[in-house]
Amino acid sequence: MNSAKTLCIRLACVAAAAAMVPIAFAGPILGEFGPNLVTNGSFENTSVIAGSSWTPSGFLSEGFDYLIDTNPADAESGNHSFEGGGIGTPGFISQNLATNPGSHYNIHLWLANLSGFADGTEIQVLWGGRLVYDATDILGFGYREIVIDPVATSTTTPLSIGLRDDSFFLNVDNISVRVVPEPATLALLVGGLGAIGVSRRKRRSI
Repeated sequence: MNSAKTLCIRLACVAAAAAMVPIAFAGPILGEFGPNLVTNGSFENTSVIAGSSWTPSGFLSEGFDYLIDTNPADAESGNHSFEGGGIGTPGFISQNLATNPGSHYNIHLWLANLSGFADGTEIQVLWGGRLVYDATDILGFGYREIVIDPVATSTTTPLSIGLRDDSFFLNVDNISVRVVPEPATLALLVGGLGAIGVSRRKRRSI
């Protein structure tokens, strides 16, 4: 954890933490498929934000209130994660995704509060500039998965992850976005897979 920011710990952090807003997500629609639209969602490609495919905003400075955490012990998997803690308000990392208007998507991300201090913490997820997830006073825990199922309204959709931690940091890792097929398309996919299975069984019985 960044030592400069640790010195900024407020005395209020020793007070009892408020209960976390439950991470009961918007229920992912089953059947997502295709590639992950997010580039470098696991933050493994670099040790600094420059060149990471993510654009920061609202933070003070890299290394103070946000950074690529290269400690494998802090990652959900792999070696890196993103560590952020905007002071007083969330700072964001964002990237633009190619989307199909009217299509459903599943957003997955893993969130951890490794410090254990809940006071002054918040995570926001924005989809196309619209707030689709918000939780505050996040109690300390290891990684938990957040799943959100928004609909795209444009051919390009900004995805923004905002993190606030007035005293320490929150970590996010393994961010992904995949399209969810329309029911008719999903039925065709399932039917096609079923036909393949029947064909294989027939071949085995011959």
